[in-house]
Amino acid sequence: MKKGLTMLVAAMVIFGLICVIGSAAAASYVWVESNVKGVGHLTSEYEVDTDYGIANGIEMQELESGSGLVTKQKWTLEVNPQKDTTDECVEGLIEEKEFDVEYFPITYQNHSYDQKWLEKKCVKNYDIGAVTDANFVQCEKLQKKETVVTYGNGTTRGLVQGPELSIMQTVSADVLGISHIGFAAKDPQNHHHTIAYGKEETIGQFQIDKTIEIGFNCTQPGLGDWLGCP
Repeated sequence: MKKGLTMLVAAMVIFGLICVIGSAAAASYVWVESNVKGVGHLTSEYEVDTDYGIANGIEMQELESGSGLVTKQKWTLEVNPQKDTTDECVEGLIEEKEFDVEYFPITYQNHSYDQKWLEKKCVKNYDIGAVTDANFVQCEKLQKKETVVTYGNGTTRGLVQGPELSIMQTVSADVLGISHIGFAAKDPQNHHHTIAYGKEETIGQFQIDKTIEIGFNCTQPGLGDWLGCP
């Protein structure tokens, strides 16, 4: 399918919002599975927040949008997974995603959709002072596989601590567009002290394979939104 091709197709518009707040009255376990393919315009948005208030627990914001061919959007998300052999829920999230799209403008019922693909994600773990993000914008083509696994301490939310306080993100991508992948690790006791920071940005056509893992074995979360996306 050529760029600039105008087609009469069914436009796909998908919107999702997930917000998990750790209180006695709120849901503590969430499972989402999605498998989408087709031609048209697609928008998906997801948000996770495992604890009430600002700068607590684990947060994730994710957005994808664009028009053209969606060969694959296969995605699973588990929030506060159950602990093995018990009914207790562990504070954390596990996400696996495959995304394969190609851009071209389309027309449906006299409405035009002409947006190059974007896919943005930021994951914050305030219990260990870690943040990762992966952003792809202005993409004419994007093939990506990604996993995110992160656990918190769960001590103040009616949940239990994960097997390890950590965050790990893996990204494997073939992109024609602009990409940004970054991370930061800060001292939860001294928010002005950045232990490690890094980012990588590309413009053009690139193949990317990256793994980021940040761990911590003890901490007390602080106050204020002191983790920003790198």
